[in-house]
This record gives sequence, C-alpha cells and structure tokens, in this order.
Amino acid sequence: MKHRDSEHNIILQSVFRATLIAMIVADLAEVIAAGIDGMLTGRYLGANSLAAFGIAKPFYSITGILSAVLSSGAMTVSSHWIGSGDVDKTRQIFSLTCFLGVVLSVTAAGFGIVFINPFTRILGANADLFFEVRRYLLGLLLGVPAIVMGNVLTIFLQLEGKRANVTLSVFATIVVNLGGDAFNIFYLKGDMFGMGLATSASYYAALIILLYSFIKQNSMMRFRFRDIDYAMTGELLSKGMPKATRRICNVFRPMIINHTVIMIGGSIAMSALSVQHSSSDFLELLGTCLADVVVLMCGIYYGERNREEIANTLSMSFRYIMFGVMSVTAFAFLGARLIASFYLGNNFQAIETAIPCIKLYALKLPFLAFNEIYMGYFQAIGDTRYSHAMSVLHRFVYVCASVVILGSIFGIIGVWAAFPVSEILFTITILILAALHERHLPRKIHDMLFLPASFGINPANRFHRFIRSREDAVSTSKEAYNFCAEKKIIHKRSMLVALCIEELGINAVTYGFSRKNQIAEVSITAEGDDLKLRFCDNGRLFDLKQWFELFHSNDPASHIGIRMLFGLANDISYYEHDEH
Repeated sequence: MKHRDSEHNIILQSVFRATLIAMIVADLAEVIAAGIDGMLTGRYLGANSLAAFGIAKPFYSITGILSAVLSSGAMTVSSHWIGSGDVDKTRQIFSLTCFLGVVLSVTAAGFGIVFINPFTRILGANADLFFEVRRYLLGLLLGVPAIVMGNVLTIFLQLEGKRANVTLSVFATIVVNLGGDAFNIFYLKGDMFGMGLATSASYYAALIILLYSFIKQNSMMRFRFRDIDYAMTGELLSKGMPKATRRICNVFRPMIINHTVIMIGGSIAMSALSVQHSSSDFLELLGTCLADVVVLMCGIYYGERNREEIANTLSMSFRYIMFGVMSVTAFAFLGARLIASFYLGNNFQAIETAIPCIKLYALKLPFLAFNEIYMGYFQAIGDTRYSHAMSVLHRFVYVCASVVILGSIFGIIGVWAAFPVSEILFTITILILAALHERHLPRKIHDMLFLPASFGINPANRFHRFIRSREDAVSTSKEAYNFCAEKKIIHKRSMLVALCIEELGINAVTYGFSRKNQIAEVSITAEGDDLKLRFCDNGRLFDLKQWFELFHSNDPASHIGIRMLFGLANDISYYEHDEH
C-alpha cells in the first residue's frame, strides 16, 4: 500500500505542479504590469503619483468582478462537466462566456469613462491627487475589454493544456507595458494617463496572442453563435459569484482603508501603503494561484465524486504553504527595506514609513494562502452559502473592522497590524466551522472537507492501478476485465474497457515515457450502469488523437486498437499537464 501511495503521489504531484505553474504564468501578466507601473511611477513621477497609483488600485478589482464572474464561473462549471465526461457542454460554456465577456466588458468601459469624475472621488482621491488619479484611470479604462477577455480565454487554454500561448502572452504584456511606460516617461515626458494607456496596450497585445490559439483548427474550443445556450447563463453567473463577491469586497475595502490611512498618516502613509499594494501582487501570487488550482482540480474530482482525491489535493496545497509561501514570507519580512527602496528610490521618509507596513503585511501571507485555498474550495464543491458569507467576512468585515479599531487605538502602526490580525481571525473561523460540521475538533484533512458523509464512491466499486511498462499495461487490462465482470458488466463492454486500457497504456509507455519516475494511473468506477474510465500519466506530451490523424493508414488492420478506441468513444479530448 505504501508503494501504491507513492506512485499515486507522483501523478498527483506532477499534475498539481504543472497546473500551479500554468496558473502562476497566467497571473504574471497582471502582477508584472502593476509592478512595473508602480516602480516606474514611484521612481520617476514622484511620491504623489505613487499615492495616486495606490488610490486607483481598486480599478483592477472592479474589472476583476467581471473577470471573476465569467472566468471563475466557467472554470467551475467546465471542470464539473469534464469530471462527468461531457465535453460538448464545455464547448457551449465557452461560446456563452466569450459572448457575455465582450458585451459586458465594452459596456463597463463605456460606463467608467462617462462617469470618470465621480468614480475618481469614490476611490478616495482628495483635491491634491484628483487630477493624477483621474488621468491614470482614463488610460486604464480603455483596456477593460482586453483585461476581461484575456482572463476568460486563459481559463479555457488551461483546460485544454495549451500553455505556450499563455506564456507568450505574458511575455508580450511585460514587453509592451515596460516599453510603453519608458516611452511615456523618457520620450513623451508624459503623466499618469500615459502609464495607464501603456498598461491597456499591453493587455491588447496579450489578447491578440491568446485569440490566435482559438483560431487554429486543432483547438477543442471554437466560438460559434449556434453553440450559445443562454439557459446556462444562470448557472455560469451563480458559480462565478462567490469569487465576484470577493472582488466586490476588494473594491470597497481599499476605499475604507485609503480614507483611514490618509486621515491618520497623510500622503506619506498612503505612499507606504501603495508600496504594499504594488508588492502584494507578486508576494501573494503563490497563495492565490494555489486557490485557483484547488478550484480546478477539486472541481473535477467533485464531478467524479472522488472524495480521496479532493483530500489529497487539499493536503498538497497545504504543503506548498509550508515550504513555498513561508519562504516568500521570510523574503518579504527580511527584505522590507529592499522592497521599499525599489519603489521609493531615495525618499528616506517614505521608506521608513513603508518598512513596518511591509513587515507586518508579510506575517499574514501563510494565513492568507490557507484562507484563499478554502475560498476556492468552497467554490469548487458548489457551496455558495459558505462562499458568499465567508467572502464578505474575509475580504471586508474582518479587515475593515481591524483597520478602524486598531488604527484608532494605535495609530498608523495599528493599521499595518490589522492585516495579519484579520487573516488570523478568519483562519480561526474556518477551523471553528469545520469543528461544527464534524462535531469534533479537526484532526486530519478529512475533517476539513465540509462534505456530507454520504459523498463519494464505495471503494468496492473502484478499480485503481498503475502502469510503468508494457507488461503492466497488459496485466492491468486483464485485471480491469475481471473487475468489470465482478460488477456484472456485460462481456462485450468489459472486453472493450480492457482493450482501451491496454491500448492507452502501451502507447503511453512507448511514446510518452522517456525517463525515470514516469507512470500512468488507471481508474475505473462502476455504479450500476454508469461506468467511467480515467487514464492519467506524467509522461511526455503525446496527443493520441492527433498522432493517429497524422500517421494512420487506410489498412483496416493498422492501429486496430486505436481505431477501436475512437470508434467506441463518443468524444475524445486531450488535456495536457506538462511538468516542464
């Protein structure tokens, strides 16, 4: 059993790591764009411009509301359909999501431009900073359609496993944004409008690259008006609302914090907070991406009703907190002066104000990652009650109450301390809710699943094996036939399942395995007439369907196993989890 567990962990770790890397790469565009803007603004346009940059930061959360509803809803619904084996529904969700994304993002951009003045005041800009905040927002608003649609398309590229274009789009975002900012500052001698416009241009450059991925014929996702099923709109929006709720809180929370910071510490404190805002995009990246991985993977396993894999995925995410997020925490705490200097240059007063802000902020990172993972997990299992209520507590109530209370007692240092305090309070809340759900204190990962006791598949109805060689593929095929026979599956169907496993296993070993620790995992679930086969491996990328289309011959005896497989399946889709 220990050997089988270690084999299973190889597969799960490979898929988890590959998905996490893909999520990080996808999110880097927004993180780097904001970081470049913040650094160049603080160094070359001055502390007031950096303060204006910080005040305008909720803009990304506002656009993120649309992105969250659409991309998060699409991710949750699609992962459930993939888990249940219905790819046609996933294609319908794609067309619907793209249509809604274009309509809503263009509408939002126009609305923001028309009402730019009240929008600027609502964000907290005072008379000294109003002009710069307004100019920056105007440049950013022009990029809203590209920001929203970039996030939407990235999610579906993740589902298809096509990460090369995602990586290229990130690179384009960095190059265009950096080049545009430098052109604005050094050549045009421009202001904050030029900084915002450069950011918008970078998102359009990324969008062009992402669109190219869906124009190619081998893309599983194709936009078609006839595929739009408007009846799915309610499910799409409802599944995306939990994350949208968090983004809505991200809009109003900074407004309260900004007003409090300016009231207590003035513009210099606001500059320090802007440094924290700018660096937080990068420092929180691992934790937020872990939450996205949990949404995707646990959503698929939830669709399969696979309780054990859900627990394993959560457990693996917690290990990343222990080793990855804790390392980021140490870097932020020990390198607080370096981070402050990076944004503020030689502004000694602002640097000294920013250092305690960054150090106290660093202490919240492990708790934040844990909390974000559970926010994503509640979304993955479709628990909208917990998702909405907990989002409001986490993103608004706890932090705003802590800022106001601690700030009024301890001044600006109390505001900085409020960030870790609020995260710790929320972590305690999750543990209390888990204890109430299980009616005892949580002692293991299964006590933290928030699932009914009846959820899952009877282990007696599951077949689970690993393949390392051609011989393993043959023996696993025979064992799978015996399993199906024991479950009273008709002979013809049992034989076809066995042949599928043998064909997939031999091809994976032959064309996908090229080094040690490469392994395939076979899982069959049989409940009544419902029979599901899942085959996963961590070998070299090898699309069996594409390979067959390129190399098959007209000889009916050629590649008979693959022909049988394609003839048997209603639809075959290939999802890449390349660990490179």
